[in-house]
Amino acid sequence: MGNGNGTGSRFVGVDVGGTKIQASLVAESGAIQARERRASPRRGQAQTVLAAVARVINALLEDQGVKRGSLAAIGIAVPGVVDPKRGQVVVTPNMKLTGASVGPWLEEQYGVPVAVGNDCNLGALGEKWLGAARGSSSSFSMLVGTGIGGGFVRKGRLWEGYRNAAGEVGHMVIQVDGPRCACGNRGCLEALASRTAIERQVRASVKAGRKTMLTKLLDGNLRLIRSGALRQALDGHDPLVTEILRRASEVLGQACVAVYHLVDPEVIVLGGGVIEACGDFMIPIIQKIVSGSRLPGTRDGGGVFLSALGDDAVVLGAIALARMHVGRSPFKKKYTLAPRYRKLACSDDGLVVGNRVYRRDICIRVSGKVAKRKRVQAKKLYGTTDKIGTSEVARVCRGGPEVLFVGTGKRGKKELTGEAEGYLRRRAIEYHTMPTTEAIEAYNKSRRRKAALLQVAR
Repeated sequence: MGNGNGTGSRFVGVDVGGTKIQASLVAESGAIQARERRASPRRGQAQTVLAAVARVINALLEDQGVKRGSLAAIGIAVPGVVDPKRGQVVVTPNMKLTGASVGPWLEEQYGVPVAVGNDCNLGALGEKWLGAARGSSSSFSMLVGTGIGGGFVRKGRLWEGYRNAAGEVGHMVIQVDGPRCACGNRGCLEALASRTAIERQVRASVKAGRKTMLTKLLDGNLRLIRSGALRQALDGHDPLVTEILRRASEVLGQACVAVYHLVDPEVIVLGGGVIEACGDFMIPIIQKIVSGSRLPGTRDGGGVFLSALGDDAVVLGAIALARMHVGRSPFKKKYTLAPRYRKLACSDDGLVVGNRVYRRDICIRVSGKVAKRKRVQAKKLYGTTDKIGTSEVARVCRGGPEVLFVGTGKRGKKELTGEAEGYLRRRAIEYHTMPTTEAIEAYNKSRRRKAALLQVAR
């Protein structure tokens, strides 16, 4: 498949899901320059979905002033089984794309090479390239959302299996004669610990007379329970939701043990909507089960981490696949590129980034984009702007930096909360807290993918 290598230095990555289509314009280094996101069509056949994908890509390119043929390649992730050589979707259960020649159709539209892969596989590839699995020799990623999928990467190569269906951990049978799964089998991991399974358990418990604050949160409609609502119930110490999520975490922990016994990856990365929303509660339970089930005689190493890329993991995995498709694999040293960062400095007027002066605290993402710090939220949550919480850290770390530099001003009063430090540790993001002048010096010297949160040095 393909009609020649693109000559550009920028790529488009597309994540096609049942509820949304997300397209990102990405530099060869992996720095995300722009995003476009729209709802997926609820009705229509394959051509309707493909037309919707093209509209999202077109809107992204037009907004950024990028010509179609100037791209290097396009990478696209779809749910289901994919034939990557032909760029064709073999089967996808939740969208009308079965049999669609996605790759050839997009190549004809845009005149550049197109690489097509399974979304969960590409999520694993993204985490290996720029996320929590970077630097590992092998990694297994598990995405827990409406369903559960996975992917295995070893030595920079995605293990797709003989039938291009490897990594389907969601259909590993955990409980013989358990609840029926959408695939037709009983007791699959997906039928026990996905968001769909959690919804079913909540509804059954409520029908049996149990109480939950979700009833009030969702105005009595428990047909669809988003991950955010589960997070709210957890924060409210809802007994039913806490019980069901604890059980789901235990099941996921046992699934991770099975993965370790089967392929022995150096690290396991967990992501997806449920984990993103409820990971602070679930991950410690999962880690405890994994650490307590080590085979006798096996050496220490590895671990279970949260996704460092979040919603961007699949898109960045699609970019990695596209780069491989045009012979510029990000896992080969000669094609490894770091984002370009502007130099930082302090002045009497404030913080200097390139040629611009900022007189207020700032955040610098891994893409190099600068934003003013939103201090109001910290003041509201902690009664002081000297505390840096999880939401701020999550915002500045979008895109998956390897290291975060926190500048605390001259007096050194700024500090990360315990929850924020846990957020970084669970995603394998290194962090350094120091006076702003020292943080700027360390940031300028670092050659790694980096982010910063800096207080004006006064």
